[in-house]
Amino acid sequence: MIVAREGCSIPTIFATHGEEYFRAAEAEAVRLLALKHGDVIATGGGLPCRPGMPEALRELGTVVWLGATSRASTRAPSARASGPMLAGRTRADAEALYRAREPFYRRADLSVDTSALGPDQVAARVALLLAERARGAGAARAAGA
Repeated sequence: MIVAREGCSIPTIFATHGEEYFRAAEAEAVRLLALKHGDVIATGGGLPCRPGMPEALRELGTVVWLGATSRASTRAPSARASGPMLAGRTRADAEALYRAREPFYRRADLSVDTSALGPDQVAARVALLLAERARGAGAARAAGA
């Protein structure tokens, strides 16, 4: 959403306007997403770590953390996968950033370790967890009735 609105890439937004501008654009995007229903929303790694964002995301629906073991998540990232927060940083920098963000990620409703999974396997695991969660919620409502 942000790239489409700004007409340039996220690294360009960071370079041109700075991180605070980008974070404000993220917050606005989350606010606008409240108008949508039934969609999957993929955020950047920093969004869940910003004040008020975990709660805002949870209001939109079930929050799923697609994580990896620290070693897998901080391998030398490809140019496509690395965000502006990792540009020009060392592996140690990436590990430190991951460790700082991990407590926020652990607040997700569900988590999937993606270290040894392909995209289809990740999607299947998420679908299974969401189905199990829905069944559990349904059972809880029935028990309370």
